[in-house]
Amino acid sequence: MQIRLLLTVFAVAATSAFGVNSENSTNRPVVAGNVPQTNLTAGWTQVPFKFEIQHPYDLDAKDRYKFDPTSNTHDFWVFFTDKPHAPPPNRTTARTEMRLETYNTGEHMFDADVNIKPGTSACIAQVFDAAHGPVKMLIAHPDGTVTIGQDVIKRDAIGHWWNLKVTNDPAPDGKIKVYADNVLVGTYASRGPRDYYFKCGVYSRKNSDRSEAEFRNIKMWVKPSTPPPASARQQ
Repeated sequence: MQIRLLLTVFAVAATSAFGVNSENSTNRPVVAGNVPQTNLTAGWTQVPFKFEIQHPYDLDAKDRYKFDPTSNTHDFWVFFTDKPHAPPPNRTTARTEMRLETYNTGEHMFDADVNIKPGTSACIAQVFDAAHGPVKMLIAHPDGTVTIGQDVIKRDAIGHWWNLKVTNDPAPDGKIKVYADNVLVGTYASRGPRDYYFKCGVYSRKNSDRSEAEFRNIKMWVKPSTPPPASARQQ
């Protein structure tokens, strides 16, 4: 039986409320140089959030995931030979991932420090369309690069901590923005109004063996949607 973990998190503390609980190659990124931006969260509001842990269905969550409250660190690991997170007919590759709660209004930002362990070949984060699957997937490679499709968004990403921020705006013509250590490394089209959620952890890739990544100080930020101009509302 699969055991799901449900927690509510705010700031650096996590409350232990346990319970049951496409790529688009035409959207090339807009890269903003290599100068870190300051005050990226200015104008945003940090909000509590809930999540569940997806893990091989024949194992307990603790067999592939642990949380250290003293450092606010979530540790995810998986073997390629593990079973999927759901029993047949599910045929996806093995994963240990945090699935955050669904949203459909307001721009949202996922914010965390990441430490990818050597040997990892896995998707470490996703912007997910609840009805139609991944919008963007961040893939960690054993050579130390992290990519979105064919685009390298981070080099030398293995074996040390770095900060990842991913924003998604569900408004019409909304954008997905990805920041590595507060540097804007990619801007992509989102899919407009619909249900979305973020995921992080390790979703194993073909030819991988053991993948592991730690996420520290996970935060969720929200910016209210900007209303259209009065002239547009009157049309």
